[in-house]
Amino acid sequence: MILKIGIAGISGRIGQRLVALLQDDETAQVKCGLVAKNSRFSIKDIEVNTYCNDADIWIDFSTPSAFETVLRHCIETKTPLVTGTTGLSKKHFIEIENAAQHIAVLSASNFAISINLIQNLLSSYTQLSPSKVNITETHHIHKADKPSGTAITLARNIKPHGILKKIDSNNFILDDINIKSIRTGEIAGIHQIDMDNEFETINICHSAKTPKIFAQGAIDIAKWLVVQQPGLYTMSDYIESLS
Repeated sequence: MILKIGIAGISGRIGQRLVALLQDDETAQVKCGLVAKNSRFSIKDIEVNTYCNDADIWIDFSTPSAFETVLRHCIETKTPLVTGTTGLSKKHFIEIENAAQHIAVLSASNFAISINLIQNLLSSYTQLSPSKVNITETHHIHKADKPSGTAITLARNIKPHGILKKIDSNNFILDDINIKSIRTGEIAGIHQIDMDNEFETINICHSAKTPKIFAQGAIDIAKWLVVQQPGLYTMSDYIESLS
């Protein structure tokens, strides 16, 4: 059986890579897609700028303003949702929790398994009593949100209840963690974490060579999530299922 996937944000950087990967996928295909209002984007044999009620699952890489409509459609059609849209508000996350009572939902800032393994490592770092943590995230010039959702998630693995504050257009602080955003060239994504205490310095760097890593991750997760019961799932749930 071929998995039918709806893609919200199909004309975006990740959306187009989802389409390219699914063209060579023997077990899944693009059923339909959503693009920005008034967009002239089109793909041969794929219906865009419309919802399809017979998609088996939706993958969302849209915008915070479009997200609510996507989520509502998934609830109404009882369709599972994988969302990687960043810049979501606290209200959006409450809506995701409510939606999970009716459908399977997985929301993540990054679909690279390696990044999520780093998150698990950072969750344990507080045991080393860090006195200083700096996170630098570098992305392509087209990425609008700052700091990246991944940088925020990494920081919250160390300070779960930290509040993000803006210092200036490129510098932020979450509790006592410094976060710097850089936008340059066509970089897929680099996250550098520098941690320091009295006795040692730890440096961790993850560099994505291509955005395909995020698109392929979302497809793999969609194939797993589509058979799960309604609920709110995490990348950790998915990674555990692989063992």
